[in-house]
Amino acid sequence: MLAARSSPPALLSVALALGARTYPRLGLRRGVERYVREHNPRWRLLQKFNHTHLEWQDAMASEPDALIGFFEDASQFDWVKQHGVVAVNMHRVPGCEGLAEVLVDDPAVGRTAARYFLGKGFRRFAYCTHAPRKGFSEDRRAGFGEELAKAGWEAGFITIDASGPVISGDLSKLLNSAHEDRIAVFCCDDACGGFLTRLCREAGLRIPGDLVILGAGDDAFHVENDSVTLSSVKIDFPAVGYQAAAMMDALLKGSAVPEEALRVSFTGITERSSTASDTESPALRRLLRLIEERHADPEFTPVIAARLCKVSSRTLRRYLKEADRPSFSDLLRDRRLETAMQSLVATEDPVERISEISGFLDYTTFFRAFRRRYGMSPTDCRRKAEIRPMPYLEEKGLKARSA
Repeated sequence: MLAARSSPPALLSVALALGARTYPRLGLRRGVERYVREHNPRWRLLQKFNHTHLEWQDAMASEPDALIGFFEDASQFDWVKQHGVVAVNMHRVPGCEGLAEVLVDDPAVGRTAARYFLGKGFRRFAYCTHAPRKGFSEDRRAGFGEELAKAGWEAGFITIDASGPVISGDLSKLLNSAHEDRIAVFCCDDACGGFLTRLCREAGLRIPGDLVILGAGDDAFHVENDSVTLSSVKIDFPAVGYQAAAMMDALLKGSAVPEEALRVSFTGITERSSTASDTESPALRRLLRLIEERHADPEFTPVIAARLCKVSSRTLRRYLKEADRPSFSDLLRDRRLETAMQSLVATEDPVERISEISGFLDYTTFFRAFRRRYGMSPTDCRRKAEIRPMPYLEEKGLKARSA
């Protein structure tokens, strides 16, 4: 007599609660879905109208076994704890603790913005936000201020009422003197940068003539949706979603909730017209844009760049020197290394393959350039990177147990 086969265990249901107006939701969703495709965990994402991202009300009503969410207020924390739902949070809410968290490294985003402005020679600074009580905004402001303080500077504080939008009185005082000395303004995100750009235009202020603006997120809808295109700190939201799904997988297999949040690094700065220097010609701004768009092409050379910028190679070199910029070769190499670093910590692609897709013609050149810039080999960098699902948990002593 044949023994009856045991039926496979039922898949656990996981809700992806991102809300209707969470601007990074597409990137977060893509990262979660990529993890599910690659690792085929023993859980499934709940759907509504063929979409895996749900509004919070729908996520709660679905009575999920677990939840990956972009938390925005204390009531959502309370609901998760009251219902005993396993959860991973992707947005810090001040005063709310106790859940596993995978977050953008927002303090580092702020520090990078400060270093960027200092490197361009600015001496007057401001931080602008339309969400002063949000965790991400608080953290970016803190990082921005701390880095400026190290150099002996401080930043003004600007708030914008996004429902208007209306400028705070502090901004009016700062901008009254902007014509004498340009102010470098770091906005909490790209939406805030868009608000500020339009308000400055209405006030008769020129960007980047009277002030320069840097956003965060590099969201295509906001950064290119104006005659003044917005420079922005690039944030890898898909990597946040991917790591949140990895942490959820570990939790559902029995791992304990980590005591510290896993912070996912940003991926650099995309320069556009909002931070252009007065000494930067249109051809130079075009060159910077081309490096961003074509750096992964190994055939992209100074001759091709000059032709696309409609100037000679010699003229392009002069523009770079006059603007106190690195050489074309240095700019291109550094941008390729940034892409390689991003791939090393966010994917499992072979190092040699990463070298190729980053634009390097041979691995030896890539290896030497990487080691010279980062002080370690690509392999060592990947090994030490924080953005790795299970190794991160193992470093914290949180070995996953079989379900």
